[in-house]
Amino acid sequence: MPLPLYGFMEGDTIGLLIVADEQESVRSLAGKLRDAAGLRVDGSCHTDVVYRGIVLDPDSTLAQADFKPLQRFDLRRNHGLSESRYSR
Repeated sequence: MPLPLYGFMEGDTIGLLIVADEQESVRSLAGKLRDAAGLRVDGSCHTDVVYRGIVLDPDSTLAQADFKPLQRFDLRRNHGLSESRYSR
């Protein structure tokens, strides 16, 4: 089922609408946002997907992470953030 989400990449000035699938991996979602924002932001460094203040496991699916339509997620450079990692 198509899942529209709002993605914000660290360093970009706008959010982007990304259409994903519930069974898609968090890694794949990050790649879609990185590709879409790539004209404005360098996405070559290691990044984490942050959803509801939690850094997600890149191998989990969007359904496992409990994404809902039109929710916001962030793609942040890994700076040793203090968020809880891979919990849900």
